[in-house]
Amino acid sequence: MKKLNYPEIADAQIIDIRSQLAFQNGHAKGSLNLTAKNFKKYAGDFLSQDQPLAFVVGEETPDEIAELEIIAREMGYAHLAGYLVIDEIPKETIQHSDTITAADFLKKESDFILLDVRHPDEITRPAPEKNLINIALEDLAANYQDLAKNKDVYTLCGSGNRGTTAASYLETKGFQPIIIEGGMKAIQETMNP
Repeated sequence: MKKLNYPEIADAQIIDIRSQLAFQNGHAKGSLNLTAKNFKKYAGDFLSQDQPLAFVVGEETPDEIAELEIIAREMGYAHLAGYLVIDEIPKETIQHSDTITAADFLKKESDFILLDVRHPDEITRPAPEKNLINIALEDLAANYQDLAKNKDVYTLCGSGNRGTTAASYLETKGFQPIIIEGGMKAIQETMNP
C-alpha cells in the first residue's frame, strides 16, 4: 500500500486505525475510527466497496500496514488509495472528539439520547434507562436516522472502543456525539464503587 499526501485522501473513505484514545485526541475530519483489531468485523457495515479507502496510522509500521492491506483485499476492497501518518495531516484540519466521564454523564438532567451500541445478546450490565436507545454497532449505518439530530447523543459500549467508532460514524452524518469515557464498565464502577 502506498504512502499518501494529505490532498490525496480527499475522495477516499478515511479509516483511522489508531486506538480510541488516540482518535479522540485528534483525527482527520470525516474519518471513521476502526482499529486494526475491529476493522474486519465492522468495515462491511460502514464502508462502500466502490469508493477508495485511505488509512490513517499513528506511525509507519510496515507489518501492520501490510496486514491491513491483506485483510481489506480479502474483504473485497479492491480500491486501496493508501495510508497517511496522522502527524502529516495539517493541524488546522484535525478535530477532537467530545467525551464525558461516567460520573459527569450520570449527573445529566437535560434531554439527550443515550445510544448503547452493544449487541443485545452481549448486554450483561444494563445501561441506565433514561433516554436509552440500543442500536448495535453493526446496525448503526442502517438505523442512525432514528436518532434526533437536535439532541445530544452520548455513545456507550462496554469499554469505549465501539462507542468511539459509533461517534466517529455519527460525526460523518452531521451529529455531534459525545463519547462516554470507559463505557459501561466506567458507569458501573461509578454507580457501584
